[in-house]
Amino acid sequence: MKFRERETEDGRPDVTNMVDIALNLIIYFAVSASFAITGSLMVRLPQANATQVVDKSARVSIEVLTTGLVTLDGHPVSQAELAGGLQAVARKNPKTLVVIKADRAVSHGQVVTIMDLAQQAGLDRLAIATERKGEAEVKEAPP
Repeated sequence: MKFRERETEDGRPDVTNMVDIALNLIIYFAVSASFAITGSLMVRLPQANATQVVDKSARVSIEVLTTGLVTLDGHPVSQAELAGGLQAVARKNPKTLVVIKADRAVSHGQVVTIMDLAQQAGLDRLAIATERKGEAEVKEAPP
């Protein structure tokens, strides 16, 4: 009587499923990671140690460059257009947060003027964007 020899199993575990899960997790975190978009203009923000995460749902962004260019949500505006734009935002939602991204070389007076325009429009939630101390400046491409 002939007996069939038993096949010996490979002692290594099958890791295919584990690799699939790991790759799916990497893709998920890469896609769902939220990145702070500072816009397409090169604004050198001042540095600060304190950080606070801001809700992005109801906010408007104002960028101020050393050349005097002021943008409202990425669109270049004059001072009169800025005031009108801020009033329109205030009519839609008076609780909108105004984030001012002023270059570190911009005069304090210009930033205060923008803050005053926002308050005259009825927007009293103001924030000034900064970079963390020690972080390298990141140049971002336009979205």
